[in-house]
Amino acid sequence: MSDAITAELARLRDTVETLTQGLRMMVETQATHTEMLQAILEAATEEAGESPLPGLLTQIVERLDEQTGILHRIEAAAVGRSVDETQDEDEGGDHAGQRSVPAARQ
Repeated sequence: MSDAITAELARLRDTVETLTQGLRMMVETQATHTEMLQAILEAATEEAGESPLPGLLTQIVERLDEQTGILHRIEAAAVGRSVDETQDEDEGGDHAGQRSVPAARQ
C-alpha cells in the first residue's frame, strides 16, 4: 500500500475511534439521565393525586430509552458490529429499561 493510502486509513481509523468514544459518552450521559428521571418519577408517584407529572415523566424516560437504542446502533455501525448483535446485547439487560426502537425510526 502506498504511504498516502496508509495515512488516510490511519486518519479514518482515528476519526472512527473519536466518534465511537463520543457516542459512548453520550450513551453514558443518557443512562445517567434515565436513572435520574426514574428517581423523579418514583418520587412523583408516591403522592396520591391527579397530576399529569408521572405520565409525562414516563414519556420522557421512554424517549430517552429509544434514543439510547438508536445511539447503540450508531455505535455498532461505527465499530463494524451488526445491528442484530447490538439488539441482542440490549435485550440481554446490559442497559436497564431499554427498549428496542422500530426499524422505521432508524
